[in-house]
Amino acid sequence: MKTIVSISLGPRGDDYAFETEFLGQDFEIRRMGTNGSITKAAKLLQQWDGKAAAIALGGIKIPAAYSVKGTHPRKAATLKALAGNITSPVTLGSALGKVAYEWSLRHLEFTFGDYFNNAKVLFLSGQAHYPIARVMSEFTANLIFADPLLENGIPKFLTSLADFERYARDMHDALRWVPTKTLSESMVPMRMWNQYVLRKAMQKAHVIVVPSFNFYRYLENTTLEELGGKTVITANAYEDRVEYLKSRGVDVIIDAAPKILERVVGLSVLEALIIAALGVEKGRLSDDDLLEIISEQHMDPRVIYPSGREKRINRFAFVIHPLSQEFLKRDKSLDLISQVTPPAFMDAVETVVAYAPPWVYSRVTGIKSPQGVEAEGWLITVGGTPRQMLAHRPEFTYKRLLQAAKMAKRLGAQIMGLGGRSNSSNTSNTTHLASSRIPSCWSSNTNPLEMMSGP
Repeated sequence: MKTIVSISLGPRGDDYAFETEFLGQDFEIRRMGTNGSITKAAKLLQQWDGKAAAIALGGIKIPAAYSVKGTHPRKAATLKALAGNITSPVTLGSALGKVAYEWSLRHLEFTFGDYFNNAKVLFLSGQAHYPIARVMSEFTANLIFADPLLENGIPKFLTSLADFERYARDMHDALRWVPTKTLSESMVPMRMWNQYVLRKAMQKAHVIVVPSFNFYRYLENTTLEELGGKTVITANAYEDRVEYLKSRGVDVIIDAAPKILERVVGLSVLEALIIAALGVEKGRLSDDDLLEIISEQHMDPRVIYPSGREKRINRFAFVIHPLSQEFLKRDKSLDLISQVTPPAFMDAVETVVAYAPPWVYSRVTGIKSPQGVEAEGWLITVGGTPRQMLAHRPEFTYKRLLQAAKMAKRLGAQIMGLGGRSNSSNTSNTTHLASSRIPSCWSSNTNPLEMMSGP
């Protein structure tokens, strides 16, 4: 029987020991916490050197997934240096984490279809989850990174993968020497403002990616208002973390660390288990080896529904427009003014509104099918009445419809509908909003100049 030892800087109260089988081999897995003591961890490393088939280091912030000079925490760097003198294979789980994150997203997207399409995804640490961000950028452009705020106390979010890469490459090291984090934490108004903008970002997000290390610190002070109805991606979703997210109304928890043993263990333990089972030499475990194991062993990501039933909310947008000046008069101020002004005034208003960019008329929630599928969306208005549309070239309307499609994409809609009438019958047309491009917004048999009006 081979022994896997997990040496953690976490509390000793979480220690465990159990026997299991993996790839036809018997293993004993033992966890040993050190309550944050680097000295005890070093002694345990030396004690188990040569005795353990592989050693997993846990409770440590693994090196940044996006390589930045000088970002390795002191304790992780110390243990990494000590591990270099150990003959038994030692792992932090970073190799498996990189592969498992990408595998998880692609598996879910393939299994469920359009799972992340145009979703608003908030990364509490882009550096810890760069592999997720890189893959997620293939499905959605709505990526938000909170690294400047949480690492440097700067109330600023990065809103694209390219922006994050520039920040990590060019700004991260320089900002380490600027005491913005100290100032933001010491000044109550600034600290409260940072907390406010972070809560608002969580409320607007559809998916929140939370690091496993310091999990509770990232989510401190969160409530149902911030996490209710969200999808949370993390690793090592232990039972206490699942209960914590359940109490805050989270709809879906995606755990990138598959549960292949009788209990949830860290990525470092799983990687150590693979290393020992394959008899891999130190530093020789490749991405291809990991992908092969993940595929053969069906190490799919855990998808947890805290409510006990599968839940997914689809998002749509629907474009409407006023049919006549009477619809514009539904604004009480315009109705009042129109009664004491000549007809030419409303003609001018009708023209001005036709040139206005699209805007959100209302948000639609609470839609649920008899099968339990839920949906929410937005009604987006283009201001041109049929008379104004017919008074301009078709490109005038097409331009505003494309603007509406881009707005729907930013809002997170996965599909956009246009209400319209053909010459023979009423039709309702929809178009998928791909994350990489804006396709044609209507079918060839639909007259975009006669779309259905709003409520």
